[in-house]
Amino acid sequence: MFSKNNKIAVVLLWTGLSVIAAGIIAGIIIGDDDDERLWLVTFVYWVSGFLSGLFFIALSEIIEQLHRLNMKSNKEPEDDELILLND
Repeated sequence: MFSKNNKIAVVLLWTGLSVIAAGIIAGIIIGDDDDERLWLVTFVYWVSGFLSGLFFIALSEIIEQLHRLNMKSNKEPEDDELILLND
């Protein structure tokens, strides 16, 4: 799925999975009241954790696709210096 030399994409993927897991756990813990389960609070934590984690996973996939395109073109990154217009 991910190439081993693209560490940023892998870190973002694991961050997204961790956020989803944390949202599920937080929803279970915070949504539990003394006598009953607060389903609305639980559901809000689950959905927000899922959407936040999905954002990180999508960002990691975008970075991975850009990395693949760069490797496919066989070009080295250029060391362009900034040229100021006023010089």
